[in-house]
Amino acid sequence: MSIHMVLHDLAQADPTHPALIHGDEIISRGQLDAWSDAVARWLAAEGVRAGSIVPLQLETSPALIAAAIGVLKLGAAYAVMDLEWNARRLRRIDEILGGALAVAAPGRSCGCFRREIELPGLDPFVGHTGEPVRAAGSDAATLFFTSGSTGEPKAVLSTHDATLRLFTGEGIPFMDDATVMPHLGSSAWDTFPLEVWGPLLRGGVCVLRQQRAIAPDELRREISDHGMNTAFFTASLFNVLVDADVSAFEGMRLVISGGEVLSPRHVARFLAAHPDIAFFNGYGPAESTVFALMHRVAPGDTRDAIPLGRPIPRTGVHVLDGERECDPDEIGELCISGDGVSPGYLGDEALTAAKFTSVLVGGRRLRVYRTGDYGSRNTSGVFTFTGRRDRELKIRGHRIDAGQIERTACTFEGVAQCAALPLLGLSGWPESLALAVVPAGDHLDEKSLRSALVADLPPNWAPKVIVRLDALPLTSNGKLDTVALHSAVVELTAARAQDDPSDPIEAAFSRILGGEPVDPDASLFDLGGTSLSAIRLCTALSQMTGLSIPASVVRGHPSPNAMRAWITRRSAAMNAVGSRADAAAPAPLSGMQSGFLLQHLDGDDTQNHLLFAWHIAGALNTEPLVEALHDVHRRHRFLQGRYVFEDRATWNPTDRPVTVEHIEALDEATAQRQVQAALDRAFSLFDGEVWRAVLCRLEEPGRWVLGVSVHHIAFDGWSKRIFVEDLAEAYRARCEGRDARFARSVAAPSEIYAEMQRIRSLADLPVQREYWAKELAGLPVGPAPWVTPTAGTEAGVATIDVPLMPEQADFLGRRSIGGGLLPPLIAALGETLVDVTGAEDLTIGIPVSQRSTPALQDTITCLIDTMCVRLRTRVAHESTVLAALRNNDLSIAEVARFAGSAGRQLYQVIGAVQDSPSAELQLDGCTVRPIELPCPRLHVPLLVELLADDGIASTVRVSYETALVTESTARKVSVGLVARLTDDRDSGRGGERRQLVERFTGTT
Repeated sequence: MSIHMVLHDLAQADPTHPALIHGDEIISRGQLDAWSDAVARWLAAEGVRAGSIVPLQLETSPALIAAAIGVLKLGAAYAVMDLEWNARRLRRIDEILGGALAVAAPGRSCGCFRREIELPGLDPFVGHTGEPVRAAGSDAATLFFTSGSTGEPKAVLSTHDATLRLFTGEGIPFMDDATVMPHLGSSAWDTFPLEVWGPLLRGGVCVLRQQRAIAPDELRREISDHGMNTAFFTASLFNVLVDADVSAFEGMRLVISGGEVLSPRHVARFLAAHPDIAFFNGYGPAESTVFALMHRVAPGDTRDAIPLGRPIPRTGVHVLDGERECDPDEIGELCISGDGVSPGYLGDEALTAAKFTSVLVGGRRLRVYRTGDYGSRNTSGVFTFTGRRDRELKIRGHRIDAGQIERTACTFEGVAQCAALPLLGLSGWPESLALAVVPAGDHLDEKSLRSALVADLPPNWAPKVIVRLDALPLTSNGKLDTVALHSAVVELTAARAQDDPSDPIEAAFSRILGGEPVDPDASLFDLGGTSLSAIRLCTALSQMTGLSIPASVVRGHPSPNAMRAWITRRSAAMNAVGSRADAAAPAPLSGMQSGFLLQHLDGDDTQNHLLFAWHIAGALNTEPLVEALHDVHRRHRFLQGRYVFEDRATWNPTDRPVTVEHIEALDEATAQRQVQAALDRAFSLFDGEVWRAVLCRLEEPGRWVLGVSVHHIAFDGWSKRIFVEDLAEAYRARCEGRDARFARSVAAPSEIYAEMQRIRSLADLPVQREYWAKELAGLPVGPAPWVTPTAGTEAGVATIDVPLMPEQADFLGRRSIGGGLLPPLIAALGETLVDVTGAEDLTIGIPVSQRSTPALQDTITCLIDTMCVRLRTRVAHESTVLAALRNNDLSIAEVARFAGSAGRQLYQVIGAVQDSPSAELQLDGCTVRPIELPCPRLHVPLLVELLADDGIASTVRVSYETALVTESTARKVSVGLVARLTDDRDSGRGGERRQLVERFTGTT
């Protein structure tokens, strides 16, 4: 059985039935069959025979479909060329095909193929009487050219059976003769069989669109005008449509998405809005033709990673560790077998042998394709994706290798080093690329570099943003610091965005393009924009103007000036362009919050969790307590927001409730372990999961343990007092059956951002930049002398507490009058580190609260940043610390640039005074006692804190990473610091200092 014979038989059965819709044109089955006959006769006269491969350089149109069927009718295979591919790629394809005959549209020959002819005008109503060649199911039907992980085009063969297994017989069950499906993807992609052959082989209709992107209003028109009821959307496009207008899907019966990891938040929102529309997740590389796994998504599937599902008919999927089949729930490489698997890569026997292998599975020898994707299968046979094994990224449906981009960029004159990295979109998944470049000299022509990358790299691989750095940030062990690199790139692009032009339309274009300045007459697409960029621009401009702006308008008016003219003609209200903020409006994040979000990109940032726990004894009413937790969640918007990257890092509103888990334990020790295990699980900030609570009931009556885990992006030390006071009042109100009477008003995220900007506007930033440029010039590079990685040492965090005696606390209090506890702490810490390590030029990081005005003091969020102090003499002066504190309005990422590298880790020790207001949880009728949970990981090798209550110091705490700092070093720092803080050098207190050293080190 073959694709063209099934279509021919359908045409014979009902020749008048519609097959294709192209604008106002409708092509019937009979017309399409006759048209393809004419193409086959013409191609045969040109020498095309069974086994030939014919490249088609035709735009998406009925002529392309007729040409593809005509090729198949000769027993040959077609290969659709994307009209946006560059000449280099097309010439390489010609080499792979050995000079095959290429068909181009009239007047569209590219000259890249050695044998190239133009498709003549053929009468679609006149065919020939010859019978089509009856190709075998195992014969090649299609050749897809993918980029894979090398950047070079890979020729993936696909057979007739590979497509027919999907759309004939048992096949995919949701397509039938009532299906009306648009062809939205590139005709060169492996979605072509799904969107074109799928509906046609099932007896349905395919709607051809030349524009791949579709805006909400256009989606509505396709549903209304053409009866479109089934569609496949890449995950990125689906997310954009859901965010722009989720109601636009109304009237459809089936939506399929895939090509990238799905966003649970977007799918959940879709399912809530359209419970009657079936939604499927589809997974499968081009080497397995369209799909290998499918899953109908239910609302319950959106709480975590959405399953890939089960294998489709005549397809096998296996989880392998080498050649061993993995047990259920064990992670291994996803390998595919069955009729959908490609015969291999044309002209590349070595790669074919490496990727298509024979393995013994269940006692049978199978030929499988090794995807390079990792996942697992549960006991019910449902598969889940866990990640890639290499640096390959999936962006907007394209496989992209960061290493290949870097190698290409480094061949450009003027590039010494570079690193490619993904930029997150609204979904929280990578949607574009940035390239950080270290120039080889004083000059780097970014425009020429970008043009060279566009010319030399495969389509869609060129980075959207190019950022210059003085050096690539490295970790203490000399590896690329990806978190610092992300922070540097986002900080620099955000700085560009802050320099937005005053014109709001140009500003919108600039934000969509990652903060790049824009020429008002330049096309969005010439500046690196994509179809998804056009939809995002439509959404942004529509919100600004109140007009409905479809993506097609951007195509016709792609520059800021052209778009301005169109808007002016459409609305006399252009003078009112602007964003209207409200309590639920998205709000940009602070520099520290943006850094947390970047660390979240790596998938495991549990070191940024803040954990709290309390033992509760008494008449606790658990139902009102749970309701009170939800009350606090709804009251403080930062706790219930999605944290994502769109144009920049932003908070976005969501109605996702907080998770409150209920567990049981025998005793408090067991409860503490179980609670901590539940709290340690990672959050999904992209989907609005910011915090959780766990309530554990002990076996002894009237005993509970309450645990709370909250991501640092939404919480700081100051927030704890607000949290416990609001929780206590909410619980009291719930128990008494009244409305809560909270003691403070809460600012919206947009109000917090506006207040932060107002404060920043009052600072003399040029003077502060000049201070840091001078202060950090010539800062030594390399690991700190107290960081000594020790092989074999188990990673963890250890803590040394040194309580202060009353007379020591009194002395330190007198010493700090007029300047607070922080300056003497940092000065003494600097001197201590000099004594312990011998270093005489070092920096110390200092957390700085940004709650300097009343408007910032009553909201739960993260309002801290970090600054640094450079100490360059053996005797540290508190005046140095005070000078740094007077210049702390710049973010640490901006300050880092003055040290010679944006994103560089300026310090590996943090000194802090922990003097936030006391935060004791009080629940009516109960005795509540705090439980201290161990810290899983520090952000630096060494953390030194001075604990204080109501301005009175009580304890010096030194915490350290055990794999990086020795216990001996940490103990010497703790002892030396206390001695220096409390040593009255003018009063001869050397004896007391000596006793302190002996007491904590065991030395004499």
